[in-house]
Amino acid sequence: MTMRKLLEEPLRTHFSLSQKELDERVHWIADAVGFSRDQLGRYPHQFSGGQRQRISIARALITNPRFVVADEPVSALDVSIQAQVLNLLMKLQEEMKLSYLFISHDLNVVRHISSRVAVMYLGRIVETGNTEEVYCRPMHPYTQALLSAIPRRDPSDQKRRIHLEGDVPSPSNPPKGCAFHDRCSRCM
Repeated sequence: MTMRKLLEEPLRTHFSLSQKELDERVHWIADAVGFSRDQLGRYPHQFSGGQRQRISIARALITNPRFVVADEPVSALDVSIQAQVLNLLMKLQEEMKLSYLFISHDLNVVRHISSRVAVMYLGRIVETGNTEEVYCRPMHPYTQALLSAIPRRDPSDQKRRIHLEGDVPSPSNPPKGCAFHDRCSRCM
């Protein structure tokens, strides 16, 4: 499908719009994510990885949702393109009054985009809070270990790395109580 058809499809599925209304909405979202109208006739393989990600964002937002689940939206992009896509997501969040559930393993990306954070271990939330509180004063030992593994910008910053002992339990048969207790140095 061309970019235009990809963007029209959710609108055709969820709404009864005239061709004029479809065109207006497609042109609006293409402009919002940084595409010109002449690019709408191109196919996804004719775009770069960052551009394809912006097409996916446009497709997710074209129906004007209030809540978007973004699962690793920038993980396959290089750092400079990641920054562009994150800035776009933040701009669209403000303009469209969106809420994101942003799922990522990249803790620097999470800190950049999130106002609240939930840290999960084996599919269970072990800590939640305001982003700066969690990053500056982590309470759970797993959160502390995760944050200690973030590479430092300044090599002279000698923050102590926390190395976890033991094996990760089976996600299909997690231990009772705190799932982290088998690896926790504070467990009694």
